[in-house]
Amino acid sequence: MLALCYQEALQENGCLYLLELQDASQHLSWKVASASEVTFACYLANKLDIRVEWEPIHPDLIASAPDATLSALACQVELPLSIQIEGVMLTATCRETGLDYTMTIQVGDRQHSIPLDGQARNPGLPSFRDCISCSYGQARWLYELPGMATDPESDE
Repeated sequence: MLALCYQEALQENGCLYLLELQDASQHLSWKVASASEVTFACYLANKLDIRVEWEPIHPDLIASAPDATLSALACQVELPLSIQIEGVMLTATCRETGLDYTMTIQVGDRQHSIPLDGQARNPGLPSFRDCISCSYGQARWLYELPGMATDPESDE
């Protein structure tokens, strides 16, 4: 949703990237800027003389990567995940993505289905994104996940 809001803000203001939107927002009124969350954030950053120089909605960031991309990567490298099942922390392996926006994970000899994002349907099972966050909280970029999966003790 934020990605859509971001793209709309860029389009409405004739900008290509965030710094350009920040510059353009200085000429807007409070009322016009507050019509969009992203435009308003840029407007306020400009008023506070803050320069945000990173791309907040980058397709290679874990947080903004589409569920299909993140789940495909996880299945391709058989990404291990920490997951709490019935009060016990276990290690699961990503197996496949279902058509119903679920991820099949393997825990020992048992398989479980967890939602890719959002609230779990089965009480006690977190979503795939929650597991990624718990297991790889220090990772920001998609390309970091395979390396962290092979070297879990790494600080990078």
